[in-house]
This record gives sequence, C-alpha cells and structure tokens, in this order.
Amino acid sequence: MGSGWRMNTLPYVRYREFFVAAAALWLVVACDVRAETVRAGGTGAATELLKRLGAAFSAREPGTTLEVIPSLGSTGAIAAVADGEIDVAVSGRLLRVEEIGKGLTGEILARSPFGLASSERDPGGLASRDVAAFFSSTTAIWPSGAPVRVVLRPKSESDTARLAGLFPGMAEAIDRVRVRPEVVVAATDQDNAAAAETIPGSLAAISLAQIRTENRALRFLSIDGVMPTLEAFESGRYPYGKDFQFIVAATASPTTRRFVEFAGSAAAAEVLRAAGCLPSTVRIDPVR
Repeated sequence: MGSGWRMNTLPYVRYREFFVAAAALWLVVACDVRAETVRAGGTGAATELLKRLGAAFSAREPGTTLEVIPSLGSTGAIAAVADGEIDVAVSGRLLRVEEIGKGLTGEILARSPFGLASSERDPGGLASRDVAAFFSSTTAIWPSGAPVRVVLRPKSESDTARLAGLFPGMAEAIDRVRVRPEVVVAATDQDNAAAAETIPGSLAAISLAQIRTENRALRFLSIDGVMPTLEAFESGRYPYGKDFQFIVAATASPTTRRFVEFAGSAAAAEVLRAAGCLPSTVRIDPVR
C-alpha cells in the first residue's frame, strides 16, 4: 500500500522537478539576454558624468551596466567607436567630415560652463577684453600678490582650440605662453585639474562639470563680473561653455541606443544638472 502511494506520486515529483529546472533555466537565459555592458569613454571632463548617467541608466534597466574607459580623450574615443572597441564616445568637439564618413553620428546632449579657474582662494575676476593680456603676462599677479602660473593643454587638445576662440587675442596669448620653459602642459583633463589644484597661483581652463563631479578644489574667475554658474549659463549672462556630444556607430546595439536616448531624456536632466551641465532639452544660444 505504502509503495503504491510512492509509485503514484513519482510522476508528480518528476514533473515538479522538471518545471522547477525549466523555470530556473528560463531565468538564466532571460538574464543573459537582458544583461549587457555598454562601453563608453571620451573627453576626460565627462568621465564622472558618464558614471553618474550609467548608474541612473542601470537603475532603469537592471542587469545593464555602463563601463567607463578612462583617459581616451575625444579623438581617441571617436576612433575607438569607429573600430568597434567601445560603444559610445563623449566628445568635447564636433565630428569631423572623415569621421562622419565612417558612419558615426553624434548629438549634443549636455553642455557645461567653461572658464578659467585657480588654486587661489579668491582669484577675483577679469574683463573679457583683458583675459589674453593677463594670461600671457610674465608679471601677472593675483589679488593675494602671488604670481600667476599658467597650466596649458597640448596644441591638439580640443580645449586649447576652445580657449583660443573665447577671448580677443587669446590664440596669440596661448602661443606666447607655450614657449616658456617653466609652463606645465597637462596631457589629459585629469592631469590639468590635478596640476591646477597643486600648483600655487595656478590658472587653467576647465569646465564646471569636471570641477563639480570630481570635487576639485578650484575656484573660477568671474568674466565681465559674471561667475560661470549653471544659472548664469542658462540665462545667457555667462556665454562661455563646453558641449558634450554623444557619438555612436551605425551598427550600435539597441541597448547602446537606449542609453544615448536616456542621456538626452527628461529623466536624465536631474543627473546632468547635479553634474554642472544643462540638458539638451534646455534651449540656449550656441556656446562660444
């Protein structure tokens, strides 16, 4: 009698084990399909911004992660996307004709105030017409009396071209400073910020996004009496900025495209603003 009862329940036990195993297999397969890593990199100023956007995106799509590759720079990251090494490049410059010819497309999804900052506690401010002369002077001093020590970027760096175009005579001023042997030339955005933090009396070009997301101990100079705050930038009172263009290949995966769409969405606006950036949904005049 007892053995008959066990014989009758055996099919039930086997079916139950089968369905449990099948359900577990389905969950594994579903997780494998859903889980995906998007690899991104680009201008160093956006490194921490990317990490914040990646965390917010992963919260919306559990199992999907954003891997941020540091120290690529705009040009290196664009080349990496073209070669299929990464999925998204965040560039501090627009795509060139030859890069567009490789099937790359980009969209400006964030912009941040860009200006001059120092390790000085109170660097004061300058009139825009006086910036070039102050920048290139060998005898310039801060309100504290400390000498001004300029930190430059390489000629090929997009921030060099950006700074050169901001103020009258600035391109020539940069060239004059570059021949001075004592001037530090920082290879990356992070090197630039670190040098500006540690050199007494430093003067360096940097974005609000990088200072804020990396918690850098740097203070901006006001230009024409206006500080590069997000509010002043949004209102147009402070006109100098840096755009962040998100670039993908024509073969970008659906997950990659969803991440870029998220970065440009209203849902990401709070993340961008907290990082010192205006979202693309805010309409302002093109940055200088």
